Amino acid sequence: MSATSPAPVQLDEGKIRRALGDPDTPGLVLFTIVLSIFGPAVMGDDEEGIERMEAAEMWADLHTRFGSWVTEEGENKLNALITGLHGGLFWSDIDVFMAVSTSLFDGDLGDLITTGFEDLSATELMWAIVEMELAWDADETPEFGLDVQQYVEDVLLREQEDQNANANAVERSYLEMLEQLREMGIPTSMIRAWDEEYSAVMADLEDGQID
Repeated sequence: MSATSPAPVQLDEGKIRRALGDPDTPGLVLFTIVLSIFGPAVMGDDEEGIERMEAAEMWADLHTRFGSWVTEEGENKLNALITGLHGGLFWSDIDVFMAVSTSLFDGDLGDLITTGFEDLSATELMWAIVEMELAWDADETPEFGLDVQQYVEDVLLREQEDQNANANAVERSYLEMLEQLREMGIPTSMIRAWDEEYSAVMADLEDGQID
């Protein structure tokens, strides 16, 4: 999903309004929405002299346009996704990886600020890796830092007996996300362009390792 390319299609405003007000809307769907509206200002571009848009400004603008506030869960998911993409921190920094994965799963940060990170489940980190790999705007995603890679592989090993069930849960979420994007007006051909990358990511995760 490019942060610099213009929106290829006109999205359905009613579906956008519903997505903004739904706490279960995936972060990648929200990211698609804001890219279609605000373009490169979502991520900022130093080379082009484009400043990164402040989150509060983004929420207010969306409310003005669609009459719907982004839910707290949605704000957490989108903020996490954007933070993780900047400089590839999701892949290189274990604290960012943990925070982003916690947020993208259900948007609930809980007592993160006061109690720190709880261990992630395999489903949580698998879903986060899928969303972030699909959101990354480059041919090759960054390599995982050694501590992030070790953490992921340890969790996958710990839940090895449940791997099929975890993979099926991620698959259901993925297909539901694609359907939500299709209903918003993204052509099926564009959505399905993600399938090859999704399959490659899931193959690695189901093998219990990442590169």
